Amino acid sequence: MLISPYNQMLIHLDEYFTISVLNFPITDLIYVVSHDVHPPFHYLLLKVVSDILTFLGLEFDKIFIYKIMSIVPYAIMLILSVTKIKREHGYLTAGLFAFSIAVTSEFLAYYSIIRMYSWGILFVMLAFIYLKDIIDTNDTKAWILLTIFSVLAAYTHYFAAIPIVCIYISLFVYIFINDKEKLKFWFISSICGIILYSPWILSLITQVTGVSKGFWIPAITLKTFIGFFGYFIAPGNDIYISIFSIAVFIALAINSLILSDDINKTDKFYIFCGIGVFVGTILIGTIASIILKPLLLNRYLLPSVAVLWFTIAFMVSKLNDKRRFMISFALILILLVAGIGTTISSQDYWIDKNMSRNEFFNHLSEDNNTIVINDAVNKMFYLEYANCTNMYVVNKSYELYGYNLSELHDTFDFKEISKEDVPKLIKNNKDKDIYILTKKPDYNKNIKTTTVAKTGSHAILKVK
Repeated sequence: MLISPYNQMLIHLDEYFTISVLNFPITDLIYVVSHDVHPPFHYLLLKVVSDILTFLGLEFDKIFIYKIMSIVPYAIMLILSVTKIKREHGYLTAGLFAFSIAVTSEFLAYYSIIRMYSWGILFVMLAFIYLKDIIDTNDTKAWILLTIFSVLAAYTHYFAAIPIVCIYISLFVYIFINDKEKLKFWFISSICGIILYSPWILSLITQVTGVSKGFWIPAITLKTFIGFFGYFIAPGNDIYISIFSIAVFIALAINSLILSDDINKTDKFYIFCGIGVFVGTILIGTIASIILKPLLLNRYLLPSVAVLWFTIAFMVSKLNDKRRFMISFALILILLVAGIGTTISSQDYWIDKNMSRNEFFNHLSEDNNTIVINDAVNKMFYLEYANCTNMYVVNKSYELYGYNLSELHDTFDFKEISKEDVPKLIKNNKDKDIYILTKKPDYNKNIKTTTVAKTGSHAILKVK
């Protein structure tokens, strides 16, 4: 499923932005990304890999390489499962974790999307796994790795940084109650993390300021809030599956934690920390969304969902009572079956949602008799295709990710046009196929069009 060329080459909406941005030289990439709403690690990683392959003179399909790079984190987690996790926590924890983060929520889809989510999942998971070593042995290497992976998570996605904050808060509480001598290590780790992240602080403030003025994410409702808690199984758009998943998890926690005496105090803390990472991320994201602007989407929870599934696998593996183990394992199987069902429907959804747009751009790159008018809500999404077709970019907005539109001609091959001149361009090119990339299906009442594809506020129209 992960390496199927069909799944791999399907391009989702936000991937167009990643692909376009990677056309910039690496020296300009951080500047461009700083005008977006994400940290730079993933973009820099892809750029370094592609530049190395180019330097070595290797021919490669860049889309395929980018996709493979998103799968690498899951491969690393599989290796981690059969080595460190199996060795320290047993086959059951390793197997359940590796399986659950493939067949639940939207993990599978986001392992093959050219975005930063899979890397955020990996770094948060590594931080959480080495948290256990700190609790058990206070190993210096574990403190160093916790710090490094925490910083990498924060440089990958801001909703990978929030689970890290939850981990550090939980660790502080545990150390303060049980072993105050370790507090100095906690402060050293925290200060080192802040220092390592300080080069990005100014960009973070700029991005937060920009988001506070307006952002596209819809407001959180009671339905979406409940959906967040059920997202460890389902995408969250089915309220009944979400409620069912939450109820099964509560029953699992009661059977394994509340009614069982098998789990010792240290392991119980680790389990509550894992649950707290998931719940805390939802609460922090929701509160921030209320205070600032709506910020939280289901997919932003994937790193904390991975932590929750590791916690579930760890928790059930600690049960010695056969009856309680069988009850808990049965409840987990119910969740996994539900997850498999929603994963299949999620894959079908992604294919249906994106296929028409993919077919259009595949046709576009092969058709020399086409004009594309790029008046999209986010022009950067589609500038990649300016280099393989005759593209006109509507210049009503002159600044694009820190650049004036005129400064982008060296990177992308397009022509500028005013919106007022679009009808004239259409009239003078009746012998060509003309398409409009826009955010309004009713683009211009005087221009007759048909909709080729539509996703959210993005529409592709063909001029009749």
